[in-house]
Amino acid sequence: MNQLCFEGALSVKSVIAHRARTVSEVWIDKAKDTKDIDYILNRCKTRHITVKRMDAEVIAKKAKGKTHGGIIAFASSRTYDKLEDLHLPEAPFLALIEGVEDPFNLGYCIRTLRAAGCDGIILAKRDWTSAEETLMKSSAGTFDELPIIQSDNLAETLATLKGNGVKIVSALRTPFSQPMTKADLTSGLLLCIGGELRGLSRAVVDATDLSIVIPYPTTTKVALNAVSATAVLAFEVVRQRAGAV
Repeated sequence: MNQLCFEGALSVKSVIAHRARTVSEVWIDKAKDTKDIDYILNRCKTRHITVKRMDAEVIAKKAKGKTHGGIIAFASSRTYDKLEDLHLPEAPFLALIEGVEDPFNLGYCIRTLRAAGCDGIILAKRDWTSAEETLMKSSAGTFDELPIIQSDNLAETLATLKGNGVKIVSALRTPFSQPMTKADLTSGLLLCIGGELRGLSRAVVDATDLSIVIPYPTTTKVALNAVSATAVLAFEVVRQRAGAV
């Protein structure tokens, strides 16, 4: 089993709280005692995960960064979810992030979507194993918390969603695009956001039911990056669903 090292209280708490991966053991600085550590100890006891109290120097040598705070966990790469296994609400809020290659940026997008109440994220299939430690840190642990589906056929995945009444809403500038504040984002939807370099793929564009743009109060023509666009669009969904249309 490929063992990854997750560092810091947020990442470790998420690793042991959710069952997205197999956890072999947790190391904690023997000189530290905090509420986070109490939580981790209790959770590990419940899940029968081995905990070792170690010298700070030993943990520092094993950790890849300096922000571990004396807490690291060794675990497998995560397992991904299947679309058909998700238990979604009547009007789900799903998101598709495409073309965001940097794990820091993808993690920031995932963190934002979790905060906005997103029910699940779809990514094009890719091996993220080497980036998972970074994804956990940049997402503040939400990489393990949210259902994430890796699709090896986006056209098929989108067709399945559409067949189940989910509207494909893409951040896309076309002659027919609507400002996000004028579009109805209260029904079940998949919010599709592309990276700055490649944008959304043809499969996503062709499946789009509604294209939306972020209205600017200025004449600037520059596009927001994917992280910023995700935050603005996700919380527009929140605003509308709170009844503030």
